Amino acid sequence: MKKLLLLFFGLSVLILITFGLFGDHFELLFSGEKGRAFFESADKWAGPVGAGLLISDLLLPIPTTVVIGGMGATLGVLEAACWGWVGLTLAGFSGYGLARWGGSKWADHLASAEEQKRYQHLFDSWGGLAVVLSRMLPILPEVLSVLAGLYGMHVKRFAVAVTLGSIPPALAFAWIGEQAVDHPGPAIWGLVFLTAILWWLFLKLSRTSDV
Repeated sequence: MKKLLLLFFGLSVLILITFGLFGDHFELLFSGEKGRAFFESADKWAGPVGAGLLISDLLLPIPTTVVIGGMGATLGVLEAACWGWVGLTLAGFSGYGLARWGGSKWADHLASAEEQKRYQHLFDSWGGLAVVLSRMLPILPEVLSVLAGLYGMHVKRFAVAVTLGSIPPALAFAWIGEQAVDHPGPAIWGLVFLTAILWWLFLKLSRTSDV
């Protein structure tokens, strides 16, 4: 399990470094009035553009909360949530697919055949719940999608987890974005509280499953 832990933290650190270098630029671009103006200027393409940004989060430090929140402030909760769900789901599939069908050589270098079987069993047993919980959190969605694909989590299990798991964050962040237009304080504190609860749940799951 040490190799899996090292890879998990290595990918997390890599994403953190990317956010540290470029995250502020994207945060300023899509937050507050700038974000609302951006999506308003996109007009009827606001939803597809927002979904595209969420998909590109696999490679770019796109602030998911801010993007969906910006759509929520512009499009309303339901439409923003639908486009947010599309973007989050396709982002998860992209990370999983690239790792599974383009990273087999990396998997062989990083773990033996026996270790890969253990990791696959672990993801098939616990990966679904981990993927669902991670969708509401920063960094973890990309990391877990890549690891699930790299170590062969069953595609149907991953598909169900990422499809259903992307619904709550899409709805929550869209609602927060809409509420933040008139009531920014409660919306921000609600997001902080929700994130803290989910981090606690994820860490508890990690200890239980020895990930």
